[in-house]
Amino acid sequence: MHTMKFKIYFMVISILFFSSCNDIFEKENLQAYNPSDIWNDYTQAEAYVNDLYNNLMPNSSFYSGRESDEAPDFTGTVYNDFLKGTATIESYNYWPYAIIRKINFLLERVDSGTLTDDKIALLEGQALFWRAFAYFGMVKAYGGVPLVLSTQSSEEGDDLFVPRNKTSECIAQIVKDLDDAISKLPDSWTEKDYGRVNKGIAMAFKGRVLLFYASPQFNPNNDADRWIDAYNANKSALQFLSSQGKELYPDYDNIWYDEGNSECIMVHQYYYPDHVHNENFVRPIWATANAVGGDRPTLELVNAFPMRDGSEYDPETMGYDTLWKNRDDRFYATIAYNGSNYGISDLEGDYLWSYVWQDGESVQSAEQYYGSGTGSVSYNFTGFYRKKAIDKDVNSQTIALCDVDWIEIRFTEVLMNFGEAANEIGKPEEALQVLYDVRKRAGIESGDGRFGLKANTKDEIRAVYVRERQVEFAFEGKRWDDIRRWRRFDILNNHYRRHGLLFWLNPGEQGPSGTDNIDEIWNKFTPQAFEVEKSSGEFFNLNDNYYFYGIPKVHLDQNPNLEQTQGWDGGTFDPLK
Repeated sequence: MHTMKFKIYFMVISILFFSSCNDIFEKENLQAYNPSDIWNDYTQAEAYVNDLYNNLMPNSSFYSGRESDEAPDFTGTVYNDFLKGTATIESYNYWPYAIIRKINFLLERVDSGTLTDDKIALLEGQALFWRAFAYFGMVKAYGGVPLVLSTQSSEEGDDLFVPRNKTSECIAQIVKDLDDAISKLPDSWTEKDYGRVNKGIAMAFKGRVLLFYASPQFNPNNDADRWIDAYNANKSALQFLSSQGKELYPDYDNIWYDEGNSECIMVHQYYYPDHVHNENFVRPIWATANAVGGDRPTLELVNAFPMRDGSEYDPETMGYDTLWKNRDDRFYATIAYNGSNYGISDLEGDYLWSYVWQDGESVQSAEQYYGSGTGSVSYNFTGFYRKKAIDKDVNSQTIALCDVDWIEIRFTEVLMNFGEAANEIGKPEEALQVLYDVRKRAGIESGDGRFGLKANTKDEIRAVYVRERQVEFAFEGKRWDDIRRWRRFDILNNHYRRHGLLFWLNPGEQGPSGTDNIDEIWNKFTPQAFEVEKSSGEFFNLNDNYYFYGIPKVHLDQNPNLEQTQGWDGGTFDPLK
């Protein structure tokens, strides 16, 4: 299935020189290391950089739906601490200074050996990108953090106790690192190195960073200059990526299956047998290793997908009994519903059945393809399964051997980042054109040339972007970040709880076989919306201070100069400066 891959090897040198320790930024005595052992040999230096990929490259985001309104939790926790309003400073901990120190060491030492200038530039460009990536991961969580841009040499002393830099200073450094990386990275790599960071990836990520910084989370006073910066960065990224053959891939469903297609910008490659991932939990029980419940789409997500004519789906007037009819292509690529074509190797018929029926005092669930019961409806049952990006070639025995690539940045994101920024700086025509292009690829009918959209004002177009990103990037690990950067916790709080849809088999009806067509037997079922987690006593109850997290106590204890974030345990650090 996969061609040649960029393989990240775990090198012995990484273990020898970067073992963990307990200092403030997990520092080691790197000066004791002889640079000639690595900076004279590009293969070893490249292995050093590969370790950065191993630590920082995002993984497939299966189970990310539970972080928002996309899916219920499958662990029994129901709502996490942020969603139910009980978060503490210990609820989130991302503090990658050990990796940042490795990056700083490379940037200081890489030119101390005999490597050629072009090889040095390649190594520096990748390292600078990953430093920006690591810092942005912290900044979008906490706001400003300590900027450590060199390897600290002493084992103890005040120079280890670095205070938090302003958020604005951190963003400026992230952008500088990305600009420096862009100047050093190649336009593309050869096939054997496909997957390494290139110029287009760095430009696209810069656009993401500046979109966040312009958004209400960081910009509640709506500083127009930030939106202009975001617009320009994403426009430049689009122009460059287009020159490299990148564009909207015409087949939405196969974005995840046609490897290296025009949509793919930043990709975490998986390949059998050396680098695979596990899709347990996200399939019906019969298609896993005895697990179920992850990323099961909520009714809120299902309802968000538009109709093929571009209008919004309205369950009040359209009804749930035929909710799958005439939806856009993204619906069928994302949502597996009762009677849908699921397409995985375990399925001996064409269709997946997830209806329920009453059996005495208990409710039974047809999480099977022939309608035989498999047990009671569980707390995280929604009536739907995730379909997007699942590996169709594995079955219940090979569930841990999935090798569908994870796309961290795709062309559509860059395009929509550009369009969102365009709207905010008074360019509605450009913002709408992006939406038209995205909707056209989704199979939505042109109609009057506006693909079902009626938005004209800035506020109306902004609202369309909120909804369009929800369906376009469903289960891609973006929903929670989007809700935070928009300062839209009201979206979740207004849901109160997540909902699902039961398709009841009508009394006296025979359950369908594996090859029955739901379009012909839809009237065998009666739909019923329900609160998925009603029995838990929990509900969405997010607090405004969650737009920036508190720093965990372990880091505060290690560094007396580290201020806590405002809104957390008497914190004094303002993340908006």
